[in-house]
Amino acid sequence: MEVLIVGLLNVQHKTMTQSVIDLQKDLLKNPFYLFNDKKGTPVEYYNINTTRTTLDPALKITYAEHGPESSLRFNLIHNFYLYGIDRIATSLENGDFGIEASEITGDAIILPNTIHPYVGDNFVISMINQRYQFNVTSVTTDTFENGGNYFRIEYKLDHLDDHELHELVVDEFEFISGNIGTNYASVLHKTKYDVCKQLDDAAVNMKELFKGLYYNNKVQTYTFVYLYRVCQWNMNSDYFYDPYMMEFIIRNKILENTDSKYDFVDHKTTLRPEFMIKYNRSIWKVLETREKNELSSCKHSSAAVYIDDPGTIFGTRYEDYFELNYNDPDPVAEMFANAIDILDPQVIGHILENQLFDQDTKYTKYNMLIKYFNHIDLGIEDIIPLERITETENNTENYFLIPMLIFVIEFYIKDMMSRVDVKGKEELHNNIPGGRK
Repeated sequence: MEVLIVGLLNVQHKTMTQSVIDLQKDLLKNPFYLFNDKKGTPVEYYNINTTRTTLDPALKITYAEHGPESSLRFNLIHNFYLYGIDRIATSLENGDFGIEASEITGDAIILPNTIHPYVGDNFVISMINQRYQFNVTSVTTDTFENGGNYFRIEYKLDHLDDHELHELVVDEFEFISGNIGTNYASVLHKTKYDVCKQLDDAAVNMKELFKGLYYNNKVQTYTFVYLYRVCQWNMNSDYFYDPYMMEFIIRNKILENTDSKYDFVDHKTTLRPEFMIKYNRSIWKVLETREKNELSSCKHSSAAVYIDDPGTIFGTRYEDYFELNYNDPDPVAEMFANAIDILDPQVIGHILENQLFDQDTKYTKYNMLIKYFNHIDLGIEDIIPLERITETENNTENYFLIPMLIFVIEFYIKDMMSRVDVKGKEELHNNIPGGRK
């Protein structure tokens, strides 16, 4: 009996040990686990631009490291993170002229898939009243179990400021720490970063606007009031709910990543068995797939049926709530007899013809959709019409349009951030920091 117990205990011990080993292997496959306990220090990093730097043809060294005679050229990376910089310390020794301090040196780690550091790089740490410049004196590499490489650099204090380095900067970049470990570039060209920042700000504003305009606390979801029905039928407010748009919002995380608290988005009605089939034939699916040729045949208008399910939150309210079903109106059935346009047919015509609307018209805000379907880059001018959508425009048009615009804006942001990696080897190796010779 005792042998059996020992055997079982041994099996348990072996299983637990193997689990720990497997866990450690999984950690090793994460290229950043070593740095979880190391503090990140933001620096201004001057990465040698290998295509613009010229060296002495015989000695393969620079004529001068700094000043107008220097042949070094740098890419300046703002807000770059170095990991593992500990408290800078120096030792005191007795020299010929009394107590002397040794050089201030240290080492740091550069995360994988960020930049390629070189000996001769510089970085600046900003203190309260002073900027300290450090020179990279050594670069070594190490490899994780999954093949990912990271760099360890050694550095020494060079100058107290970096004013001479500014004359040698040929390009500027921004470091995006949130993109580390993803398919998006963590180092983005300054011009692209500025555009992405403005687009992202516009997307956040649109999310807050949508929440403010259409979030209905009574039913804990997003609804709109169709003014035509209110005016023509009765004086009570009738509310409309679109489960297909909600599916689009859930799938694409349209309302996430804002400064305010996130409102959980889910379906408030029971989805019918044919729901996914109809969704795949709707304007929302075409927007996801960017299939311009499908616009003419997709469903971009809908009738609405009264929600009479007592099992839903709508059944607890005294107001009338209607659900869009993406069917054609049927006067015989007990439903709202007027079709509601999800997207204006005139806008669809302009998309198909690749024709932008004139500026300063009420349709100018649709130009973003036209450019999206026709693979045209967005510009800052496309954001301006969105600023005209005010908090008083609680109408049907913006109920559908705002989620579309948020989706398009975030698509372009992701496209610009990933373009460095997917566009071409020439841009990847010649323009971004750490590019090959």
